[in-house]
Amino acid sequence: MNGYGYGYEKKSYKGKIFLFFLILLGIGAVYGYFKGILNFSPPEFSFEKEPKYIGTKSKIKFKVKDDKPGLKEVKVYVIQYDKDITLLEDKDIKKNVKEKEYEIEIPSRRLGLKEGKAKLVFVAKDTSFFGNETAIEKQVEVDLSPPSLSILSAPGSVMNGGAGFVFYRISSDVVKTGIKVGELTFKCFNGIFTDNRIYGCAFPYPYYWNTKKAIVVYAEDKAGNKVTNSINYYFKKVRYRRPVINIDDNFIESKVRPLSDKDIQDPAELFRYVNVEIRRRDEEQIHNITKNISTVEPLFKGAFQQLKNSSMLGGFADYRKYRYKGKIIKGADAYHKGMDFASIKNAPVHASNNGIVVFTGFLGIYGNSVIIEHGLGVFTLYSHLSEIYVKEGDKVDKKTVIARTDTTGLAKGDHLHFGVIIQGLEVHPIEWLDPKWISSRFARPYKRIQVNYQ
Repeated sequence: MNGYGYGYEKKSYKGKIFLFFLILLGIGAVYGYFKGILNFSPPEFSFEKEPKYIGTKSKIKFKVKDDKPGLKEVKVYVIQYDKDITLLEDKDIKKNVKEKEYEIEIPSRRLGLKEGKAKLVFVAKDTSFFGNETAIEKQVEVDLSPPSLSILSAPGSVMNGGAGFVFYRISSDVVKTGIKVGELTFKCFNGIFTDNRIYGCAFPYPYYWNTKKAIVVYAEDKAGNKVTNSINYYFKKVRYRRPVINIDDNFIESKVRPLSDKDIQDPAELFRYVNVEIRRRDEEQIHNITKNISTVEPLFKGAFQQLKNSSMLGGFADYRKYRYKGKIIKGADAYHKGMDFASIKNAPVHASNNGIVVFTGFLGIYGNSVIIEHGLGVFTLYSHLSEIYVKEGDKVDKKTVIARTDTTGLAKGDHLHFGVIIQGLEVHPIEWLDPKWISSRFARPYKRIQVNYQ
Protein backbone atom coordinates (compact mmCIF):
# COMPACT_ATOMS: atom_id res chain seq x y z
CA MET A 1 0.00 0.00 0.00
CA ASN A 2 1.43 3.35 -0.85
CA GLY A 3 1.25 6.58 1.20
CA TYR A 4 -1.51 7.99 -0.88
CA GLY A 5 -4.00 5.38 0.22
CA TYR A 6 -3.40 5.96 3.94
CA GLY A 7 -3.86 9.69 3.62
CA TYR A 8 -7.12 9.18 1.81
CA GLU A 9 -8.48 6.97 4.61
CA LYS A 10 -7.42 9.55 7.22
CA LYS A 11 -9.17 12.35 5.39
CA SER A 12 -12.27 10.20 4.99
CA TYR A 13 -12.31 9.45 8.73
CA LYS A 14 -12.02 13.15 9.60
CA GLY A 15 -14.78 13.96 7.15
CA LYS A 16 -17.08 11.47 8.83
CA ILE A 17 -16.35 12.97 12.24
CA PHE A 18 -17.02 16.44 10.88
CA LEU A 19 -20.25 15.26 9.30
CA PHE A 20 -21.23 13.61 12.58
CA PHE A 21 -20.66 16.86 14.45
CA LEU A 22 -22.66 18.74 11.82
CA ILE A 23 -25.54 16.32 12.30
CA LEU A 24 -25.32 16.72 16.10
CA LEU A 25 -25.22 20.48 15.66
CA GLY A 26 -28.25 20.33 13.38
CA ILE A 27 -30.15 18.16 15.85
CA GLY A 28 -29.21 20.56 18.66
CA ALA A 29 -30.31 23.51 16.58
CA VAL A 30 -33.65 21.88 15.79
CA TYR A 31 -34.10 20.95 19.46
CA GLY A 32 -33.12 24.43 20.55
CA TYR A 33 -35.49 25.98 18.02
CA PHE A 34 -38.48 23.96 19.14
CA LYS A 35 -37.62 24.52 22.80
CA GLY A 36 -37.18 28.21 22.09
CA ILE A 37 -33.53 28.32 23.19
CA LEU A 38 -32.60 29.41 19.69
CA ASN A 39 -35.21 32.05 19.03
CA PHE A 40 -35.06 35.40 17.31
CA SER A 41 -38.50 36.71 18.33
CA PRO A 42 -38.36 39.33 21.11
CA PRO A 43 -40.99 39.70 23.88
CA GLU A 44 -44.17 41.66 23.12
CA PHE A 45 -45.87 44.40 25.18
CA SER A 46 -49.59 45.14 25.22
CA PHE A 47 -51.21 47.95 27.21
CA GLU A 48 -54.69 48.08 28.74
CA LYS A 49 -54.66 51.80 27.93
CA GLU A 50 -51.96 53.56 25.97
CA PRO A 51 -50.01 55.78 28.44
CA LYS A 52 -50.11 59.41 27.37
CA TYR A 53 -50.28 61.27 30.68
CA ILE A 54 -48.84 60.95 34.16
CA GLY A 55 -50.84 62.48 37.00
CA THR A 56 -50.24 62.67 40.74
CA LYS A 57 -51.05 58.97 41.14
CA SER A 58 -51.19 57.33 37.75
CA LYS A 59 -51.56 53.59 37.25
CA ILE A 60 -50.34 51.72 34.19
CA LYS A 61 -51.52 48.20 33.41
CA PHE A 62 -49.70 46.17 30.79
CA LYS A 63 -48.89 42.62 29.75
CA VAL A 64 -45.58 41.13 28.55
CA LYS A 65 -45.60 37.97 26.45
CA ASP A 66 -42.90 35.67 25.05
CA ASP A 67 -44.06 32.30 23.71
CA LYS A 68 -40.57 30.84 23.25
CA PRO A 69 -38.66 30.24 25.46
CA GLY A 70 -40.17 32.59 28.08
CA LEU A 71 -39.54 35.79 30.00
CA LYS A 72 -36.36 36.56 31.87
CA GLU A 73 -36.74 40.10 33.17
CA VAL A 74 -38.91 43.20 32.82
CA LYS A 75 -37.98 46.77 33.67
CA VAL A 76 -39.85 50.08 33.50
CA TYR A 77 -38.38 53.49 34.17
CA VAL A 78 -39.24 57.13 33.57
CA ILE A 79 -36.85 59.73 32.18
CA GLN A 80 -37.30 63.46 32.77
CA TYR A 81 -34.63 66.14 32.54
CA ASP A 82 -31.93 63.46 32.07
CA LYS A 83 -32.94 61.79 35.30
CA ASP A 84 -33.77 58.07 35.23
CA ILE A 85 -36.21 56.76 37.84
CA THR A 86 -36.87 53.04 38.05
CA LEU A 87 -40.57 52.18 38.43
CA LEU A 88 -40.32 48.39 38.07
CA GLU A 89 -37.49 45.87 37.98
CA ASP A 90 -38.56 42.24 37.87
CA LYS A 91 -35.56 39.88 37.63
CA ASP A 92 -37.12 37.00 39.55
CA ILE A 93 -39.41 35.67 36.84
CA LYS A 94 -39.89 31.92 37.24
CA LYS A 95 -38.63 29.59 34.54
CA ASN A 96 -40.91 28.93 31.56
CA VAL A 97 -43.23 31.88 32.33
CA LYS A 98 -44.60 32.89 28.93
CA GLU A 99 -46.83 35.79 29.97
CA LYS A 100 -47.05 38.16 32.89
CA GLU A 101 -49.31 41.09 33.80
CA TYR A 102 -48.18 44.18 35.68
CA GLU A 103 -49.83 47.16 37.33
CA ILE A 104 -47.53 49.91 38.46
CA GLU A 105 -48.41 53.10 40.32
CA ILE A 106 -46.46 56.29 39.74
CA PRO A 107 -46.39 58.54 42.84
CA SER A 108 -45.21 61.53 40.82
CA ARG A 109 -44.61 64.05 43.59
CA ARG A 110 -42.70 61.61 45.77
CA LEU A 111 -40.53 60.65 42.79
CA GLY A 112 -39.76 64.31 42.12
CA LEU A 113 -41.43 64.54 38.73
CA LYS A 114 -42.29 68.00 37.44
CA GLU A 115 -45.02 69.18 35.12
CA GLY A 116 -43.98 68.91 31.50
CA LYS A 117 -42.81 66.23 29.09
CA ALA A 118 -41.27 62.91 30.13
CA LYS A 119 -40.49 59.51 28.67
CA LEU A 120 -41.62 56.08 29.85
CA VAL A 121 -39.33 53.21 28.85
CA PHE A 122 -40.45 49.56 28.94
CA VAL A 123 -37.81 46.84 28.56
CA ALA A 124 -38.27 43.06 28.46
CA LYS A 125 -35.76 40.23 27.84
CA ASP A 126 -36.33 36.55 27.17
CA THR A 127 -34.31 33.49 28.19
CA SER A 128 -33.21 32.55 24.66
CA PHE A 129 -29.56 31.95 23.72
CA PHE A 130 -29.47 35.33 22.01
CA GLY A 131 -31.15 37.18 24.89
CA ASN A 132 -33.78 38.86 22.72
CA GLU A 133 -34.83 42.24 24.06
CA THR A 134 -37.72 44.62 23.41
CA ALA A 135 -37.49 48.28 24.44
CA ILE A 136 -40.44 50.63 23.97
CA GLU A 137 -40.43 54.37 24.58
CA LYS A 138 -43.62 56.32 25.29
CA GLN A 139 -43.65 60.11 25.25
CA VAL A 140 -45.95 61.33 28.04
CA GLU A 141 -47.12 64.60 29.59
CA VAL A 142 -46.76 65.03 33.37
CA ASP A 143 -49.79 66.90 34.73
CA LEU A 144 -49.94 67.37 38.51
CA SER A 145 -52.72 70.00 38.68
CA PRO A 146 -56.19 68.71 39.68
CA PRO A 147 -59.23 69.93 37.73
CA SER A 148 -61.50 72.60 39.18
CA LEU A 149 -65.02 71.87 40.44
CA SER A 150 -67.49 74.33 41.93
CA ILE A 151 -71.04 73.51 43.08
CA LEU A 152 -73.62 75.94 41.65
CA SER A 153 -76.72 74.40 43.23
CA ALA A 154 -77.42 71.44 45.54
CA PRO A 155 -80.25 70.36 47.87
CA GLY A 156 -80.24 71.48 51.50
CA SER A 157 -82.05 68.34 52.61
CA VAL A 158 -82.63 64.82 51.30
CA MET A 159 -84.86 62.04 52.61
CA ASN A 160 -84.47 58.31 52.25
CA GLY A 161 -86.45 57.45 49.14
CA GLY A 162 -86.15 61.05 47.99
CA ALA A 163 -84.27 62.83 45.23
CA GLY A 164 -82.18 65.90 44.61
CA PHE A 165 -80.74 68.01 41.80
CA VAL A 166 -77.14 69.12 41.55
CA PHE A 167 -75.54 71.57 39.13
CA TYR A 168 -71.82 72.27 39.05
CA ARG A 169 -69.06 73.73 36.87
CA ILE A 170 -65.77 72.00 36.03
CA SER A 171 -62.64 72.82 34.06
CA SER A 172 -62.42 71.89 30.40
CA ASP A 173 -59.78 69.16 30.91
CA VAL A 174 -62.21 66.84 32.75
CA VAL A 175 -62.90 63.51 31.06
CA LYS A 176 -64.90 61.77 33.80
CA THR A 177 -67.43 63.20 36.25
CA GLY A 178 -70.57 62.35 38.18
CA ILE A 179 -72.04 62.06 41.66
CA LYS A 180 -71.62 59.41 44.33
CA VAL A 181 -74.40 58.77 46.84
CA GLY A 182 -72.92 56.47 49.44
CA GLU A 183 -71.37 53.64 47.43
CA LEU A 184 -73.64 54.25 44.42
CA THR A 185 -72.47 56.25 41.41
CA PHE A 186 -74.75 58.20 39.06
CA LYS A 187 -74.14 60.11 35.83
CA CYS A 188 -74.30 63.86 35.41
CA PHE A 189 -74.57 65.59 32.05
CA ASN A 190 -73.43 68.68 30.18
CA GLY A 191 -75.13 70.18 27.16
CA ILE A 192 -77.90 71.45 29.44
CA PHE A 193 -76.66 75.05 29.40
CA THR A 194 -74.78 77.21 26.89
CA ASP A 195 -71.59 76.68 28.91
CA ASN A 196 -70.63 73.04 28.30
CA ARG A 197 -68.52 73.05 31.44
CA ILE A 198 -71.71 73.11 33.54
CA TYR A 199 -73.05 69.67 34.44
CA GLY A 200 -76.25 68.67 36.16
CA CYS A 201 -78.44 65.71 37.04
CA ALA A 202 -81.16 64.42 39.26
CA PHE A 203 -79.95 61.82 41.74
CA PRO A 204 -81.81 59.32 43.94
CA TYR A 205 -81.34 58.49 47.61
CA PRO A 206 -82.29 54.82 48.21
CA TYR A 207 -85.48 54.20 50.18
CA TYR A 208 -83.83 51.28 52.00
CA TRP A 209 -81.11 53.45 53.62
CA ASN A 210 -82.04 54.70 57.08
CA THR A 211 -78.83 56.58 57.83
CA LYS A 212 -77.07 59.57 56.34
CA LYS A 213 -74.54 58.82 53.61
CA ALA A 214 -71.96 61.03 51.96
CA ILE A 215 -73.03 62.71 48.72
CA VAL A 216 -69.97 63.68 46.68
CA VAL A 217 -69.51 65.24 43.25
CA TYR A 218 -66.29 64.14 41.56
CA ALA A 219 -64.25 65.00 38.47
CA GLU A 220 -61.18 63.44 36.89
CA ASP A 221 -58.93 64.83 34.17
CA LYS A 222 -57.10 63.00 31.37
CA ALA A 223 -54.02 62.53 33.57
CA GLY A 224 -56.09 60.81 36.25
CA ASN A 225 -55.99 63.75 38.69
CA LYS A 226 -59.17 63.78 40.80
CA VAL A 227 -61.12 66.38 42.72
CA THR A 228 -64.22 65.97 44.90
CA ASN A 229 -66.72 68.31 46.48
CA SER A 230 -69.09 67.11 49.20
CA ILE A 231 -72.71 68.28 49.45
CA ASN A 232 -73.69 69.41 52.92
CA TYR A 233 -77.31 68.46 53.55
CA TYR A 234 -79.80 67.62 56.27
CA PHE A 235 -80.97 64.00 56.24
CA LYS A 236 -84.70 63.43 56.76
CA LYS A 237 -85.43 59.92 57.93
CA VAL A 238 -88.82 58.66 56.79
CA ARG A 239 -90.40 55.55 58.29
CA TYR A 240 -92.39 53.77 55.63
CA ARG A 241 -95.40 51.59 56.31
CA ARG A 242 -95.31 47.82 56.82
CA PRO A 243 -98.82 46.65 55.90
CA VAL A 244 -100.12 43.06 55.78
CA ILE A 245 -102.21 42.21 52.70
CA ASN A 246 -104.66 39.31 52.62
CA ILE A 247 -104.83 37.14 49.50
CA ASP A 248 -107.23 34.31 48.68
CA ASP A 249 -107.56 31.39 46.26
CA ASN A 250 -109.46 33.47 43.73
CA PHE A 251 -106.61 36.01 43.54
CA ILE A 252 -104.00 33.25 43.29
CA GLU A 253 -105.79 31.39 40.49
CA SER A 254 -106.93 34.44 38.51
CA LYS A 255 -103.91 36.77 38.93
CA VAL A 256 -100.89 34.89 40.27
CA ARG A 257 -100.88 31.56 38.40
CA PRO A 258 -101.07 33.14 34.89
CA LEU A 259 -97.85 35.05 35.65
CA SER A 260 -95.84 31.98 36.69
CA ASP A 261 -93.49 30.14 34.35
CA LYS A 262 -93.46 27.13 36.71
CA ASP A 263 -96.16 24.60 37.54
CA ILE A 264 -96.23 25.10 41.32
CA GLN A 265 -99.26 23.49 42.98
CA ASP A 266 -98.92 24.85 46.51
CA PRO A 267 -100.76 28.25 46.49
CA ALA A 268 -98.52 29.89 49.08
CA GLU A 269 -95.32 28.73 47.37
CA LEU A 270 -96.71 29.80 43.99
CA PHE A 271 -97.38 33.30 45.31
CA ARG A 272 -93.95 33.50 46.91
CA TYR A 273 -92.29 32.54 43.62
CA VAL A 274 -94.23 35.07 41.54
CA ASN A 275 -94.05 37.92 44.05
CA VAL A 276 -90.31 37.50 44.59
CA GLU A 277 -88.68 35.84 41.58
CA ILE A 278 -90.94 37.08 38.77
CA ARG A 279 -91.04 40.52 40.42
CA ARG A 280 -87.24 40.60 40.48
CA ARG A 281 -87.04 39.85 36.75
CA ASP A 282 -89.64 42.46 35.88
CA GLU A 283 -87.98 45.13 38.00
CA GLU A 284 -84.60 44.30 36.51
CA GLN A 285 -86.08 45.02 33.08
CA ILE A 286 -87.47 48.35 34.34
CA HIS A 287 -84.11 49.25 35.87
CA ASN A 288 -82.24 48.44 32.65
CA ILE A 289 -84.62 50.60 30.61
CA THR A 290 -84.29 53.56 32.99
CA LYS A 291 -80.50 53.35 33.19
CA ASN A 292 -80.33 53.93 29.44
CA ILE A 293 -80.42 57.73 29.28
CA SER A 294 -80.97 59.22 25.84
CA THR A 295 -82.43 62.63 26.73
CA VAL A 296 -80.19 64.99 28.68
CA GLU A 297 -82.22 68.21 28.41
CA PRO A 298 -84.91 68.57 31.11
CA LEU A 299 -88.18 68.24 29.22
CA PHE A 300 -90.48 68.46 32.25
CA LYS A 301 -92.09 71.75 33.23
CA GLY A 302 -93.59 72.38 36.65
CA ALA A 303 -94.91 69.69 38.96
CA PHE A 304 -95.81 66.22 37.72
CA GLN A 305 -99.54 65.50 37.78
CA GLN A 306 -101.39 62.79 39.63
CA LEU A 307 -104.06 60.62 37.99
CA LYS A 308 -107.01 63.00 37.69
CA ASN A 309 -109.74 62.80 40.35
CA SER A 310 -107.96 59.95 42.09
CA SER A 311 -107.26 58.82 45.65
CA MET A 312 -104.11 57.11 46.87
CA LEU A 313 -104.49 53.41 47.68
CA GLY A 314 -100.90 52.28 48.18
CA GLY A 315 -97.87 54.21 49.34
CA PHE A 316 -94.28 54.31 48.19
CA ALA A 317 -91.75 51.96 49.87
CA ASP A 318 -94.47 50.12 51.79
CA TYR A 319 -92.85 46.90 52.98
CA ARG A 320 -95.66 44.50 52.33
CA LYS A 321 -96.23 41.13 53.97
CA TYR A 322 -98.87 38.76 52.59
CA ARG A 323 -101.30 36.55 54.47
CA TYR A 324 -103.00 33.46 53.03
CA LYS A 325 -105.62 31.55 55.06
CA GLY A 326 -104.63 33.33 58.25
CA LYS A 327 -100.86 32.71 57.92
CA ILE A 328 -98.09 35.02 56.76
CA ILE A 329 -96.36 33.61 53.65
CA LYS A 330 -92.71 33.50 54.69
CA GLY A 331 -90.22 34.86 52.18
CA ALA A 332 -92.87 36.59 50.07
CA ASP A 333 -92.28 40.13 51.43
CA ALA A 334 -91.72 42.91 48.90
CA TYR A 335 -91.29 46.68 48.71
CA HIS A 336 -93.94 48.62 46.83
CA LYS A 337 -91.89 50.93 44.63
CA GLY A 338 -94.48 53.45 43.53
CA MET A 339 -97.82 54.98 44.47
CA ASP A 340 -101.22 53.47 43.62
CA PHE A 341 -103.96 55.84 42.48
CA ALA A 342 -107.59 54.86 41.84
CA SER A 343 -110.37 56.79 40.14
CA ILE A 344 -113.20 55.41 38.02
CA LYS A 345 -112.96 52.10 36.18
CA ASN A 346 -110.81 52.39 33.04
CA ALA A 347 -109.91 55.97 33.90
CA PRO A 348 -107.92 57.90 31.28
CA VAL A 349 -104.23 58.18 32.16
CA HIS A 350 -102.43 61.35 31.12
CA ALA A 351 -98.66 61.71 30.87
CA SER A 352 -97.60 63.22 34.19
CA ASN A 353 -95.26 65.67 32.43
CA ASN A 354 -93.56 66.42 29.11
CA GLY A 355 -91.33 63.65 27.84
CA ILE A 356 -90.62 60.92 25.32
CA VAL A 357 -92.09 57.41 25.47
CA VAL A 358 -89.27 54.83 25.76
CA PHE A 359 -91.31 51.67 26.47
CA THR A 360 -94.79 50.26 25.98
CA GLY A 361 -95.72 46.66 26.61
CA PHE A 362 -96.35 43.91 29.12
CA LEU A 363 -94.14 43.87 32.25
CA GLY A 364 -95.21 40.76 34.14
CA ILE A 365 -96.52 41.66 37.60
CA TYR A 366 -96.81 45.29 36.47
CA GLY A 367 -99.09 44.31 33.59
CA ASN A 368 -99.43 46.57 30.56
CA SER A 369 -97.08 49.49 31.14
CA VAL A 370 -95.69 52.70 29.72
CA ILE A 371 -92.33 54.31 30.61
CA ILE A 372 -91.65 57.97 29.77
CA GLU A 373 -88.24 59.70 29.86
CA HIS A 374 -88.26 63.33 31.05
CA GLY A 375 -84.56 64.28 30.83
CA LEU A 376 -81.76 64.56 33.40
CA GLY A 377 -82.09 60.81 34.08
CA VAL A 378 -85.73 61.04 35.24
CA PHE A 379 -88.37 58.49 34.13
CA THR A 380 -92.00 57.78 35.07
CA LEU A 381 -93.73 54.40 35.06
CA TYR A 382 -97.47 53.77 34.49
CA SER A 383 -98.67 50.20 35.13
CA HIS A 384 -101.73 47.87 35.33
CA LEU A 385 -103.09 49.51 32.18
CA SER A 386 -105.65 48.25 29.67
CA GLU A 387 -105.45 50.05 26.33
CA ILE A 388 -102.23 51.90 25.49
CA TYR A 389 -102.50 54.80 23.05
CA VAL A 390 -98.83 55.72 22.57
CA LYS A 391 -95.78 54.00 21.12
CA GLU A 392 -92.04 54.17 21.68
CA GLY A 393 -90.57 57.44 20.43
CA ASP A 394 -93.77 59.49 20.85
CA LYS A 395 -93.43 62.94 22.39
CA VAL A 396 -96.05 63.57 25.07
CA ASP A 397 -97.19 66.33 27.42
CA LYS A 398 -99.65 66.70 30.30
CA LYS A 399 -102.58 66.79 27.87
CA THR A 400 -101.66 63.49 26.22
CA VAL A 401 -103.84 60.51 27.17
CA ILE A 402 -101.39 57.62 27.05
CA ALA A 403 -103.63 54.75 28.30
CA ARG A 404 -106.48 53.68 30.60
CA THR A 405 -106.36 52.04 34.01
CA ASP A 406 -107.18 48.38 34.54
CA THR A 407 -106.13 45.31 36.57
CA THR A 408 -103.46 43.77 34.34
CA GLY A 409 -100.53 42.17 36.10
CA LEU A 410 -100.65 41.52 39.84
CA ALA A 411 -103.37 44.07 40.63
CA LYS A 412 -106.26 43.38 43.00
CA GLY A 413 -108.45 46.15 41.63
CA ASP A 414 -108.61 48.75 38.87
CA HIS A 415 -105.92 51.37 39.59
CA LEU A 416 -102.77 53.05 38.29
CA HIS A 417 -99.36 52.16 39.66
CA PHE A 418 -97.31 55.35 39.24
CA GLY A 419 -93.56 55.34 39.73
CA VAL A 420 -90.72 57.83 39.43
CA ILE A 421 -87.33 56.31 38.63
CA ILE A 422 -83.97 58.07 38.47
CA GLN A 423 -81.18 56.26 36.65
CA GLY A 424 -82.58 52.85 37.53
CA LEU A 425 -83.62 53.51 41.14
CA GLU A 426 -87.16 54.19 42.35
CA VAL A 427 -87.83 57.36 44.36
CA HIS A 428 -90.88 58.75 46.14
CA PRO A 429 -93.32 60.30 43.63
CA ILE A 430 -94.74 62.60 46.32
CA GLU A 431 -91.90 65.10 45.84
CA TRP A 432 -92.42 65.25 42.06
CA LEU A 433 -96.15 65.91 42.51
CA ASP A 434 -95.38 68.92 44.75
CA PRO A 435 -95.14 72.29 42.89
CA LYS A 436 -93.14 73.89 45.72
CA TRP A 437 -90.59 71.08 45.72
CA ILE A 438 -90.10 71.24 41.94
CA SER A 439 -89.80 75.03 42.06
CA SER A 440 -87.32 75.28 44.94
CA ARG A 441 -85.20 72.23 44.05
CA PHE A 442 -85.13 72.56 40.28
CA ALA A 443 -86.92 75.40 38.48
CA ARG A 444 -85.48 78.40 40.36
CA PRO A 445 -81.85 77.16 40.49
CA TYR A 446 -82.04 76.08 36.85
CA LYS A 447 -83.27 79.51 35.72
CA ARG A 448 -80.69 81.33 37.87
CA ILE A 449 -77.85 79.35 36.28
CA GLN A 450 -79.23 80.01 32.80
CA VAL A 451 -79.19 83.77 33.46
CA ASN A 452 -75.81 83.97 35.21
CA TYR A 453 -73.79 81.63 32.96
CA GLN A 454 -74.81 82.59 29.41
